[in-house]
Amino acid sequence: MREQLQIKKHLDDQIRPLLKDLADDDYILLDRGDGAAVCFLVDPETAFFFAFNLRESIRISHADSVTYEIRIGINLGPVKIVFDVNGDRSIIGEGINCAARIMDFAGAGQIYVSRSFYDVIGCLSQEYAELFSYLGKMTGKHKREFEVYEVTATKDSLKQINSTPQQATSDRRQAVDWDASALQDIEQELTETIGPIARILVQRAMREADSLHQLREILADPTIYITRNQARQNPPVKIRTSDNSQFDATFLKKAEQSLSWFIGPIAVLLVKQAASRATDQADFAQILASELDDEREKLELLSKLAAR
Repeated sequence: MREQLQIKKHLDDQIRPLLKDLADDDYILLDRGDGAAVCFLVDPETAFFFAFNLRESIRISHADSVTYEIRIGINLGPVKIVFDVNGDRSIIGEGINCAARIMDFAGAGQIYVSRSFYDVIGCLSQEYAELFSYLGKMTGKHKREFEVYEVTATKDSLKQINSTPQQATSDRRQAVDWDASALQDIEQELTETIGPIARILVQRAMREADSLHQLREILADPTIYITRNQARQNPPVKIRTSDNSQFDATFLKKAEQSLSWFIGPIAVLLVKQAASRATDQADFAQILASELDDEREKLELLSKLAAR
């Protein structure tokens, strides 16, 4: 018991300093007895750097009498903010449940992330995508499969990547007197189109906008905004498009919108890749459906793509 209490106190002492530069509304910290859960409501990079820095901090700071390793799981998904019996904010939902499953796969000192997290952070920059190694599908509780990536980044590989992405958002928040209600409306409108990634895009666009009007203009077409940011940060990637006349622009746009409901903006890239590989419309639909793990979602997507 004494050793467990020492480890728990040491872990708590490493977590708090890594959160001090974030606003209280940017995260929710939960005590899990034998560990902790942190729900970040800002850019996904924040969760990545928090996890990496926490692991490194524990490795270099503990005394000989407190020796331990942690395992970490990161997921991007929907959560609901609720209040516990003490009146404190808490979180429930698929987002944190999947994070726990991803953590279960990890071993001592390892950081594993879900495909949803990798897809989004990989879209933000090619540099981020190169910090992970694909481990394949793993089966968790209730025989549910997850596609898992391991963080293979080292301190040297992170030197040229900004390790404090939240600071830019914080500076922008202070420079512009944002209307919180209007920001919430923008985020809600965007969420109805592209899902939970909306919060991330709003936070990122706030760095560029000087007014609510300009923010709405930037996010008028989230697909264009995502593509523009990818072009800024990534080397150009040539994707061969299909010569098949049935893959017209209207159909491909419909496919992007349909798939984005399930997996977010990465749908844009997956549709382009599927169009370059498919032999006909049925094959195209099957390729996209294979990107989804849930059978119900696969059937729903196939139904949408078959509708005229």
